[in-house]
Amino acid sequence: MSNREIQELQEGLRSALDAVLAAIDGISEQEAHEVPAPGEWTVAQVLAHIVEIQTFWVGKAVLIIRENDPQITRTAVENDLRMAAVTDHAQDNLDDLKREMTSVCEEAVATVGEFDPKDLGRPGHREENPMTAGGVIQFLAGHVRTHASQITEARRLIREKR
Repeated sequence: MSNREIQELQEGLRSALDAVLAAIDGISEQEAHEVPAPGEWTVAQVLAHIVEIQTFWVGKAVLIIRENDPQITRTAVENDLRMAAVTDHAQDNLDDLKREMTSVCEEAVATVGEFDPKDLGRPGHREENPMTAGGVIQFLAGHVRTHASQITEARRLIREKR
């Protein structure tokens, strides 16, 4: 493993954030807090979730580096904390959510920059599936990009309702 791989993981996190910021470009406060369809999260809730998952999954990558083959599946308590993070910040204003999301991403990038490249291949497990420390960061970036697409779709649904 090399420093280049660390840089690629960091760039993956940054580009995922950029995708989310592009997806919310020009969104109004009203649109950010409007439910796009029954059972769907608002854009603000998705942004609150993105804040939470960055901290959560980078923490799991750190755990893999520090421990021998840890289980990194969310526990019931961690799931409750996830939902609380979304619920507690569902009404936050858009600027605050963007600032928090960006700040947490910068912290994630800095933490990944502290990884020793040789540790990227250390294993952990998510349920029964092996996952390396580097794989967790790649998964995180992909998950954030998926939420960028979710935001784009939510905005489309909101426009169609109007």
